[in-house]
Amino acid sequence: MAQCGSLRTTVNKNAQIDVFFAQGFLDPAECKKFLLDAAKGQEPTDEEVQFVIKATHEKEHRGGAGLTMSEMAVALDVWRAWEQVKPEMAMYMQKYDSNASGKLEMDQLKELLKDLNEGLMPTDEEAQWVMDTSDGKLEGVEATGGVNITELHGAIVLWYTHVEDEADTEGTPSAPSAAKVEGGSACCVVS
Repeated sequence: MAQCGSLRTTVNKNAQIDVFFAQGFLDPAECKKFLLDAAKGQEPTDEEVQFVIKATHEKEHRGGAGLTMSEMAVALDVWRAWEQVKPEMAMYMQKYDSNASGKLEMDQLKELLKDLNEGLMPTDEEAQWVMDTSDGKLEGVEATGGVNITELHGAIVLWYTHVEDEADTEGTPSAPSAAKVEGGSACCVVS
């Protein structure tokens, strides 16, 4: 059973944070305060908080709305990993979000994927797959018809790890094959 009350906890050897577990777990607002302390003053967005909670729950194999005390170290690791890649994601957003909408729409996403793919344009099918698999897939984040900064890292990871074995996926539209399309991008097909 989770502990309730106020305590100073060491979540790892570098961080001691005062935490109040009113209900035995930190709800999203309390998680935001926890991450704010961990980020040394850089306030996380609500979307980033939801991302940290969801990623922590996936690693810990549980659901729920908040973080238990035992999950705090994992949540802190997730947050710190995000802090490391966020500047790169911001750079991509600045470069490819040409209309400053806060998201990469299909044509913008295709340009990013092309640049990540050494100049080879992804097929419409590939780009749509990345979009469909990334847009709105974080808990608390609605699909917007584009990939925002929090979703972008997942979209890039998805693109780079996009692997298909034609024998295993024939007839399955979820992982498009660049090999089946003339001039398709080769970065993401492993034979």
